[in-house]
Amino acid sequence: MSIFEDTLDHYTMHNELTENNIYSKLIFALLAILLNLITGSPIVPLIIFLICSFLILFVAKIPLRFYVTFMAIPIGFAVLSGIFLAFLGTGEQIWSLGFFGIGLTKGGINQALLVFARVLGGVAALGFLILTTPMNRIFAVFHDLHVPAIITDLAILMYRYIFLFLDVTATMYNSQRTRLGYHNYMSWMNCLASLAGMVFIRTWEQGEISYKALASRGYNGRLNMIREGDSISDMSIKDWLLIIIFVVVIAVAIYCLGTANLYPV
Repeated sequence: MSIFEDTLDHYTMHNELTENNIYSKLIFALLAILLNLITGSPIVPLIIFLICSFLILFVAKIPLRFYVTFMAIPIGFAVLSGIFLAFLGTGEQIWSLGFFGIGLTKGGINQALLVFARVLGGVAALGFLILTTPMNRIFAVFHDLHVPAIITDLAILMYRYIFLFLDVTATMYNSQRTRLGYHNYMSWMNCLASLAGMVFIRTWEQGEISYKALASRGYNGRLNMIREGDSISDMSIKDWLLIIIFVVVIAVAIYCLGTANLYPV
């Protein structure tokens, strides 16, 4: 938890791609996610994952340890989903659990591999945008795209208080641990319930305090923020060429690989 509290914003503002045009990174990420979703072969998402990971680690120079931590949770969910898909898929069964006809099938394994690869590629593409771009510049894009102001303001407040309440939760959790909490199952359940209740109360109280603070500063329903001057017209020819090359390479891979599977059917 602390790694996200202490370093996520730091790395978005201190990497080699921070000052690059936000629209070049946004267009690249959106195209990567789109291509990642339309492919029928798990090989293409893996290629997208490798390209995005290379850009994050060696171009933006985000530390490997932090990147692995960033990817750990979505990969964990992908592994669990893949296990269920492998056992619930259709096709020739290659191994059976011995009851209810449940077992591993070739179709299930290929479907699990495809979903897992798409998660890797999609999260890496989204991570490229998130890890290399400060959130205030992303919110500025919302304004340029004429997203309703209420949605942008809610996103700003949510992003701000996510880290605040993670810090509150971590502090309360450590306090419970120092008082011998979580030492057995019943203690774990009681401490978790108490923690959830207190975080809810603190959230409610902080909402009231924040509104009063905003009202005292002339809040009129809009959050004003400094916006960067990036625009699509400011994108360099180099950025356009790199994006076009990426799209062509992935499109050719999609065409050539088709629905090729990692596990032979």
